[in-house]
Amino acid sequence: MIPNLFSKEPIPEKIPKDMEKKIKEFVKGKNKEEFLKESFFYLASRYSGSRINFVLKFGRLFEKNIFAIWSYRTYVHCTTMNYIFRIMLVKSGLFKDDDITLKLTNSWYVMVHQYLDIQFSENKHVTLDPWNYPFGIDYGKYGHGFSSIHMFPIR
Repeated sequence: MIPNLFSKEPIPEKIPKDMEKKIKEFVKGKNKEEFLKESFFYLASRYSGSRINFVLKFGRLFEKNIFAIWSYRTYVHCTTMNYIFRIMLVKSGLFKDDDITLKLTNSWYVMVHQYLDIQFSENKHVTLDPWNYPFGIDYGKYGHGFSSIHMFPIR
């Protein structure tokens, strides 16, 4: 996933069955914003961001197989979490990949960090950073600089 810091990995044609099931569950009877929120909070709780695991699980940065990635139940890097999020959004049929922009910032002024900007319509978009949610960064915001001052998750 490290190449995906600057560019988008293609959305796979096939995805895990339980991922597909989760998308169908979230999309049923929901509009774009409701689906987006439910997916955001699900990913923020399913996977954990961790400053220490960034180094300890460094090898996961290079995993591109969505079946392997989806099987993780703990730590994923920000680029990987955003890749999963993009897949969920596009596979829902509510968003196109062009609605999703990868954005970069820094974390603690030393590490490059990726978050997403998602377009609802011509005039409405939301900035999302599910990786930093456990560190106190709320829905609609993104972690940068010392904005996520916590070393360990607080949620």
